[in-house]
This record gives sequence, structure tokens and C-alpha cells, in this order.
Amino acid sequence: MNRWQLAVAVVFFLAAHAFAQTDEEVLEIRRNLAQSCKQREGASDGDVEGLITAVEPVTRVQKCLQSCVQQQHGVSDGRRFLKEGYLALMRVVVGTDQLRQRIVEEAADECIGVENEDRCQLAIDIMICVKQALQKRGLRSKE
Repeated sequence: MNRWQLAVAVVFFLAAHAFAQTDEEVLEIRRNLAQSCKQREGASDGDVEGLITAVEPVTRVQKCLQSCVQQQHGVSDGRRFLKEGYLALMRVVVGTDQLRQRIVEEAADECIGVENEDRCQLAIDIMICVKQALQKRGLRSKE
């Protein structure tokens, strides 16, 4: 998988799936990304399947799988949410749509203070913050 595919893939995990064209595109993005972090985190096929189908992570391995995705792409440094990394990835998804750009920027601003010493729990905290921020602005995630 090349860097472009990975960049697009991580966006899903931060609610970009709200903008996805089809369910099949979402699943393919998830599948590609899950494989890149599976071995590193010691995840099972079931953990990967949960990631692919957007089941909220519950176990430590599932949360760490999510963290791997976020850290790989600069959305998190393992201690806090990184607004610029999130925005860079989201720009790929929203393109020139100014309304969506504004919504994404507002969501990022709302999540800028998300921090946690536990990188795996941080991933979930970021997911929740972004999801809620986008939903407040009228975007519903496909889960």
C-alpha cells in the first residue's frame, strides 16, 4: 500500500467516512489500513474485522490498533490530538468543498485539547471527540 492510500485510509477513523462515496469504498480503506497495523499491535483477524466494520474498540489491542493508525499519519503523537495532521488528511477527503472544510476545521478546533498519557485510550478519545463534533454540525458517521 502506498503513502497516498494510507493517508486516505486514516481519515476514515477520524470520521471521514461521513464523506465516503460508497460503503464498499469505506470497507476497502479500512481493510488496507488494518493490515498495515495488525502485526505491529498483535491484533487478531477478529480485531481487524472490528476495525473494518467500525465496531467501537473495546479491548486494549483494538484501541492500540486504532492508535497505530492515528500515529502513523500525524493525527496523534501518542499523547495528544494533532490538529494539523488531522486537517492535512481531511483536506484530501473534502477537497474544495468550502462548507465541509469549515466543518472539519471547527471539529478540529473543538478537539484540540484532547490528551491522554495512554496512547491507546487517546485514540478512542479522539474518535469520540471528532465524531461528536461532526455530528453537532450535521454530519452523521456511517458505522
